[in-house]
Amino acid sequence: MTTVRTPPVPGRAEELPAMSAGMSGYIADYFVTLKLLLDAVDTAQIEQIVTLLLETFQGGRRLVLCGNGGSASTASHLVCDFAKNVLLDSGKAFEVVALTDSPALLTAWSNDTEYANVFAGQARTWLRMGDVLLAISGSGNSPNILKAIEVAHEVGATSIGFCGYGGGKLAGMVDIPVVVHKRNMQQVEDLHMIFGHVIFAALRDRIKGLLA
Repeated sequence: MTTVRTPPVPGRAEELPAMSAGMSGYIADYFVTLKLLLDAVDTAQIEQIVTLLLETFQGGRRLVLCGNGGSASTASHLVCDFAKNVLLDSGKAFEVVALTDSPALLTAWSNDTEYANVFAGQARTWLRMGDVLLAISGSGNSPNILKAIEVAHEVGATSIGFCGYGGGKLAGMVDIPVVVHKRNMQQVEDLHMIFGHVIFAALRDRIKGLLA
């Protein structure tokens, strides 16, 4: 199966599943592409993140997440996994917060300054030296994500970036970039959620002593 590459469009050039074989071929190609993208994941890099978050948890430090659109939903979803399940399984709370979850703060920062500051303003409140910022951006070029990373650098927090589309500017700014080398937003977001879930699951089982 082949991938159809659409002509460049300002701000978005999508690689779509094959359409020549009809609906069944389109769906099959979508899944085949996900398998290929998963096979290309650097598992050592994922393990590095699990180790970092274990140290963050054990040191009583904080994990902060942010993202736009579907990535905002991913950030909120992962906070639920990390904050609730780590406490239930270990008896110790992991301080985890998503900068996407307060409509009041999002609209206040946007209205009173500009949308590019919606995460950076909050990051100055939540991030401390030794904390971790996980920024999720399909394009890797969202201005509000990049500004949050700048704050992480300023305060001495470690930064992780889940990116797509080759990584964008985000990949070059964070301490640990995890890049999906694909120009298809849905498939990039699929991989980002899988990254988050495997990192959470491995961290939980490390904390429980089930995983070396």
